[in-house]
Amino acid sequence: MTTPEAHPLGRGHGRLVTGLFAFALTLLVGGIAGALLISGFKARVEETARRDVTVIGASLARSLAQQFEKAARFGIPLKLIPGVESYLSQTLNQTPGIARIVLRGPDGREVRSAIGPAAGQDMTTAAISVDGLAVGQVDVTTSPSAFSGAFGDVGLQVAGAVLVCAALAGIIAGTVAGGALDRRRRRLVVAMARNVAGELDGGPQAAMLGHGPVGQAFDALARGARRVGEKWAGFQAYAEELLAVDFDGRLRPEVERIRREALPRGGRQPSDRAS
Repeated sequence: MTTPEAHPLGRGHGRLVTGLFAFALTLLVGGIAGALLISGFKARVEETARRDVTVIGASLARSLAQQFEKAARFGIPLKLIPGVESYLSQTLNQTPGIARIVLRGPDGREVRSAIGPAAGQDMTTAAISVDGLAVGQVDVTTSPSAFSGAFGDVGLQVAGAVLVCAALAGIIAGTVAGGALDRRRRRLVVAMARNVAGELDGGPQAAMLGHGPVGQAFDALARGARRVGEKWAGFQAYAEELLAVDFDGRLRPEVERIRREALPRGGRQPSDRAS
């Protein structure tokens, strides 16, 4: 008789299949939802960062232009002002989102500049004027990546969270649903084995199958086995009646031949099972 432990799809198979299915489903749904969430979130963050850093760049350009205007009022040419490059570099390093600061003369040529590592995206300009006369300008190029770059690893964090949730879902589903599936399967195997052995009621294992599809299928098989047993018992009784009136023994060989042909495979008689 095949036992649940000896069956090729034995104990733990339901847990494994259910756990893997829950893991894959959660990973798929969570991955798609996470990708959509990150895409929309990063788009909003980048737009907000670009707007904020543009405001910072415009404010910085105006502030620098006002400072250079004070020097220009004393008649000092912009290219002769000492310490401009170091001052611009210090300002660039201390101000987030700034990629480049360029000081230009009245002819538009570059006089001094400070360039950061990030690539610039937007540029704001502030004119340097003295008594209504343009003596130069300050160009400030901004890079929103300094603000939005902090969210660059959000994708990895969400992917890790989805993976952890998928693993937990797989473990929980395998333990709860898969364990229940394994128990019901073992009960069915035991009940079917008892049925084959002739115990048509299936015992307590059959009662624990419930009224679901599995329990209904087993009940149908059990009812069929009972009907076969009843018909076999009727056939045997009829054969015995014939043999009882076979005084000269001429009917016995033919009756025995019919009984052997009607005997199910395996040599077990339904009457034995029904007993």
